[in-house]
Amino acid sequence: MRALSRRTWFFLVIAVAMLLLYDPTPEAFQWVNVMLAALALFWFVLFSIEDVGRARRVRRRIRGGPR
Repeated sequence: MRALSRRTWFFLVIAVAMLLLYDPTPEAFQWVNVMLAALALFWFVLFSIEDVGRARRVRRRIRGGPR
């Protein structure tokens, strides 16, 4: 079973893309790239926590442990 979903990886890719587009962006709008990268990283972290927690609950349920 995979630990992280496609949704989680999507937000990491968006954050990297925004940081790669920082240089070609006009100077007046570079703050937008930084803010979007920060927001995407925020969602990546939250969805990662959710995915890891869900994977642990599923493993615990399969092993027959306490819920």
